[in-house]
Amino acid sequence: MNNHNLINFTRDILNTPFIRYKEFILLYASIQEWCREWITIYPLKELLKGLQYEIIGDFQHVSINRCIDHSKQIREGDVFVSQTKNRLFIDEAIRNGAIAILSECFIPDCMVPQIIIPTDMHHFNSRLSILTYELYGSKIKTIGITGTNGKTTVASFVGQLLMQQNKSVCVIGTLGVFENGKKLVNYLRSNTTLPFYDFIQVVRHCYESNVGYIVLEASSQGLLDQRLSNYPIDVGVFLNIGKDHIEFHGGMVPYKKSKELLVSLSNHLVINDDDAWCKSIAEKTYLPVTRFGENHKNDIIYQKVDYSKEKIKYKFLVGKKALHIEMTNSGYYNGANLAAAIAVMKSLGISIEELKPVKLPKGRLERIDNERGIEVLIDYAHTPDALDASLGAIRTYAKNDVYVVFGCGGNRDRQKRKSMGEVATKYATKAIITNDNPRYENPADIIADIIQGTKKDKIIIEMDRKQAILLALSIAKRGDIVLIAGKGHEQEQIVNDLVVPFSDHEVVQNYFEELDGSITKNDPVA
Repeated sequence: MNNHNLINFTRDILNTPFIRYKEFILLYASIQEWCREWITIYPLKELLKGLQYEIIGDFQHVSINRCIDHSKQIREGDVFVSQTKNRLFIDEAIRNGAIAILSECFIPDCMVPQIIIPTDMHHFNSRLSILTYELYGSKIKTIGITGTNGKTTVASFVGQLLMQQNKSVCVIGTLGVFENGKKLVNYLRSNTTLPFYDFIQVVRHCYESNVGYIVLEASSQGLLDQRLSNYPIDVGVFLNIGKDHIEFHGGMVPYKKSKELLVSLSNHLVINDDDAWCKSIAEKTYLPVTRFGENHKNDIIYQKVDYSKEKIKYKFLVGKKALHIEMTNSGYYNGANLAAAIAVMKSLGISIEELKPVKLPKGRLERIDNERGIEVLIDYAHTPDALDASLGAIRTYAKNDVYVVFGCGGNRDRQKRKSMGEVATKYATKAIITNDNPRYENPADIIADIIQGTKKDKIIIEMDRKQAILLALSIAKRGDIVLIAGKGHEQEQIVNDLVVPFSDHEVVQNYFEELDGSITKNDPVA
């Protein structure tokens, strides 16, 4: 309904002596839609209020439709936020319909008006963040999840529990952006925590799609880079702390502090009471806290009731209520992940009467079916704690040999490599050490760091990751278990400047298909 028709319709309705209920509801819905169209813009005066800025060129707009910092995402009417002077990106943005360029410095020979904010861009982002919340996000509950391990799994579990309660939810994280379980295909980047301008786009999309909940992974780097700016988080979840990204942050203390930035954004905390660091956060905060863990004093208590190779049963105590669930055996530690998700539901005031089965996200102890009787598992575990949890879970039911294929990333956390080697040879019959995104480091140097912590009689070195996987599968016998760790869902291998397509999953599938005669070595996929 356009504005002219809405005005006439409203006048006719209000001049009617008795407004029928149906007509009133139609009027209300029409006004709501009309208001929605008018408020889904950013008032330029509000964005620039109090900032040092200069406008060059004839920029007549009193409002901005969207601010975008990725030239490929630009649509007609957007403002392109240029983080660099790269003319390729600027020209592409203009070709795609940018009506102005917003940057920190003057861009010569620019074909569209410029908004220059020389020193206050972080204040601009802060203003944009709050306006995004006021215009779109205030009707959406947002849950942010941080921790060294388990962010993706807990985010997935929270999303599934919300959908079981018939709630509409968007999950943002390592695997992408999913609306009610369906992946959104667009130009959004693939960071664990989306870049700020991507994040505010998702918030707006959720508002326009009537999504009621956003669940996001808040990585230490994402928080430090202010990818959420000062966007309000309804529930901040703290899972654990372990060794990862230590070199990037310059030590364990700054690593912890970067994750603790989530506290300042949150209105309510969910805390793992079994983790000392998480406990310390709860002790220091003035915010309301919901605790989960094995201790009987927690708000959510989880217990393992029974397990076998195939299944594991949990009991969760929520106040006086007991909830039971049976899942595919993916390790006792996933009881903690599910307890965290239940604690989020409690903090949101959503009562769960019955727990229905939930699935692990892709690449998290994912079983690959085959006819050879070998249990093959692909897991994202790339920290000592995560690898310990995965291999420890496998060892609880393994009756035969266990093989693990893993490596460590280049230009990342040298401190954890020795520990990864220790964990691998603690549990596995044989550890096959290989490449995992060597980047600019010499793969031999990475492996040398890993083997410092190993039992030398339990390791095999094979630098080619594909050959390492094939070696593990070829020596495994019926009843044995092969864990391929480190990459999980990832679809590439990073070597120097090259990003080479590579999937652990495809290597395994092709191996078994070749054995079964489905493909041959001459086939392109072999």
